[in-house]
Amino acid sequence: MCICACTNKPYPQSLRVADSLIHNNPDSAVILLEELKRSMAFEPQATQMYYQLLTIKAKDKAYITHTSDSLIKTVVKYYEERKDRERLPETYYYAGRVYRDLGDAPQALEYLQKAIDASSDQNGNYQLKSRIYSQMGYLYLYQDIYDKTPEVFKEAYKYNQLSNDSTGMVYDLRDIGRSFSTLQQTDSAIYYYKQAGYLAKTIKSNHLQSMVNRELSGYYSKLGMYQEAYQALQIAGRDFEAHNRPPYCATTARYYYYTNQLDSAEYYYSQLLSVNSTLHKAGAYQGLANIAQRKGKYKEALLYFKDFLAYSDTLQSITQSETVRKVQALYNYQLKEKENSKLQRQAANYKLWNILLIFSLLSLVFLFIAYHQFRKKKEQQRLVKQERIKHRYAQSNTYLEKNKEQIKVLELSLHKAEIEKDQLQQDLLKAQKSLIEKTNEQITATQRVQKQSELALKHSDIYKKFHFAVQGSDEKIGNDDWKELMCAVDEAYNQFTTRLLELYPMKTIEIQVCVLIKIGLSPAQIAFITIRSRQAISSIRKRLYSKVMGKDGTPEQWDNFISTF
Repeated sequence: MCICACTNKPYPQSLRVADSLIHNNPDSAVILLEELKRSMAFEPQATQMYYQLLTIKAKDKAYITHTSDSLIKTVVKYYEERKDRERLPETYYYAGRVYRDLGDAPQALEYLQKAIDASSDQNGNYQLKSRIYSQMGYLYLYQDIYDKTPEVFKEAYKYNQLSNDSTGMVYDLRDIGRSFSTLQQTDSAIYYYKQAGYLAKTIKSNHLQSMVNRELSGYYSKLGMYQEAYQALQIAGRDFEAHNRPPYCATTARYYYYTNQLDSAEYYYSQLLSVNSTLHKAGAYQGLANIAQRKGKYKEALLYFKDFLAYSDTLQSITQSETVRKVQALYNYQLKEKENSKLQRQAANYKLWNILLIFSLLSLVFLFIAYHQFRKKKEQQRLVKQERIKHRYAQSNTYLEKNKEQIKVLELSLHKAEIEKDQLQQDLLKAQKSLIEKTNEQITATQRVQKQSELALKHSDIYKKFHFAVQGSDEKIGNDDWKELMCAVDEAYNQFTTRLLELYPMKTIEIQVCVLIKIGLSPAQIAFITIRSRQAISSIRKRLYSKVMGKDGTPEQWDNFISTF
């Protein structure tokens, strides 16, 4: 039975009914809770807070987007102040859901981690734990933090297994496969996709079999495994709901296109034109344009390309807005953390001065202890790390230059078409040139965001500390400083150290040398900080180039590689 913590009074029967409706009939629960809203004003605070939590929960289950965090903040504060071990895990979970809807991924991840910590000493409640880990996985994918996603989804699978939730296990296995596909670990991705399909077949769910195989078919097509893609596609087509038809048509169209069955591909691309989705329409028009071009129907290809460009502009605008929103969320989170640290320092200072005033007549020993405690708190506060900023560098300069070369080739072809007075070919080449130019604009915009991250690194305290250290500063570089610098470089350059270790299992000193190169220190300065000779630093750089590239090279070649990596 649900009991109010403060008054030992049972929750009203109406709230228990609403709670029972949430899982299977969330829309009905939302309506019932809205009807109870006025009567809740006369209930004890414990009942009111439980009502607010149920309201958030019901709207979330009914897929009603959260538009404000004011309500969940009140509920979180209430249960935190009372240290309610029963309600806190679920409250933190829904706080994470709210901040996910608000686009604040760092804040959402923080609350989901709190939910895990709060539930760590609780037995049971496996379904909630599974949902927590699953949501963390989706947020990591959203933030492009791919290396963490497989283990998180495996945790979700473990708890669904403990609760005998076969449907949840199918989704978890699919998510594990999806996460390995983002890491380009093909064998693992296919294995887990197949496991998801086998389990869906075992529990005789045509819907889940269709869902898994639709995604697996698309993955096979990307890998060029068309026979396997066709087999998965046949299973995917057995059962799917209306809202799943667009992905099915898109996957089927791509399969037929890459297997040169152009008429069938054209049919499925055409089906996507009636879908209310910018992404699917853009893909459909691009596919139809390519088919028309391969059939020599240049006039049709031109019209399709123009439609594709229009939808492509919309998609690029959405992508740019989403990128800015991610960066802004991370920036806001940093500001909040700085403000919290400032308030903590102010509170610590205030407490210290009160102690000094009250106990001013105590012995010097007591004063020494108090001062020592103060310094300890200051040191602990200094060691609090900021949330890592994760914004993936979407395109490279190499790709940008390749596009520029392609534009030159198109301009030559366009000039030839003008000489031959082939108007259709001219229009088609102009459309292709415009598309590549717009792609380059998107790449340039992404690189501007990367430059902002680099600027933030150069203004950081740890960056300045290392640069001051080589100028004769009295500050010593310790292990914590190295860790902080590596975290800062990873934040600015898309997990720089992790990606280096994937190329070659480097020693600590080798990683340190690479990080110092990345922040612009010269070989002599690197030798000074690492307490090595210049010859030793040169040998490390030369050896790393040989190990990673598989051929001999110079230290300077390694420096050039690191600067662009």
